[in-house]
Amino acid sequence: MQYVEAFNRLGYDVPSPRQDWSAEKADGICITLRKGEVDWAPPPPRFDIWKSWKPGENDWDTLPGHKKRNRHIARAIGEFDRWVDVIIVNGTPREGYGSADIWNPELRKNHRWRIQEFDMATGFFSAAAEKQA
Repeated sequence: MQYVEAFNRLGYDVPSPRQDWSAEKADGICITLRKGEVDWAPPPPRFDIWKSWKPGENDWDTLPGHKKRNRHIARAIGEFDRWVDVIIVNGTPREGYGSADIWNPELRKNHRWRIQEFDMATGFFSAAAEKQA
């Protein structure tokens, strides 16, 4: 499915699709993860930005999507016990999103993504799919 369509199906608006990497609504936060940067095996899947990038060695930390995602992740930690909705995107950074898939907990054996670590100064974070009670 298309990038914005994936957000919309989860009830999120994306005001700036070419800039936004995350979205918020009254009862949740949604972030995107690139499929190629997720560790799929062994299950459950994990994402750790420190494995793909080093702080200070990128140029995306000044982009509006990065700043907005920092605010959204901080809100997920403060208001939603670190739980986030996730959209898995294909594609290569700076070359477009490609297709997008909603992480649907009902189809994924009741696993939902949760922020594990977050460094507000750099915006670096890790997340893992955890089984919900």
